[in-house]
Amino acid sequence: MSGLDIREFVNHIIDQAKRKQESRDSQVVREIAALRFGMSITTEYRAYPYVLPYLGDASQQKQKRVVALRCAAMIAEYADLGADSDDASLLQFGVWASHLARKINDDESVDGMIASRLEYLHMQDVEEAITTIRRILQYAQSNSFTQKVDFIQLFKTLWFWGNGYDDDSLNHRLEILRDFYSTSNPVN
Repeated sequence: MSGLDIREFVNHIIDQAKRKQESRDSQVVREIAALRFGMSITTEYRAYPYVLPYLGDASQQKQKRVVALRCAAMIAEYADLGADSDDASLLQFGVWASHLARKINDDESVDGMIASRLEYLHMQDVEEAITTIRRILQYAQSNSFTQKVDFIQLFKTLWFWGNGYDDDSLNHRLEILRDFYSTSNPVN
């Protein structure tokens, strides 16, 4: 899946979620529901018709398939926290999480709730990382946080998550934490 394909895939999910909210079109409602089932291995088969065609040959690679299914489920569930890729107000996930921490007065130390969840993110496998990110999105939504996250960039980071042993994989895994601390207040 190239950058253009990822952009198309993520924008499609966000557009469908918006259509679901606006029109309640039964086909769109069915698609969003099926995508949300992609969060679990026991129900992910329901999302296959809406995800696997976008993957092409990558659907044969387990980690790529899992990333696409779990990210599609996460984006479908939290689409209101994202926006069209042309929106200039989109923030990379780490920067967005830093803004969330500031909003809830959680950025005073590295022991804050958001910081503690992100601190070991790079050591998690991709499914655990997606679960952690999903919990942060859920927390933001429950606190009426309205800044928009760049789901395309987040998807790309997770797409290239890798095994955590080579330099390229580590670079992608640490991207979120670097972005988080690059916009935080200095630790005293």
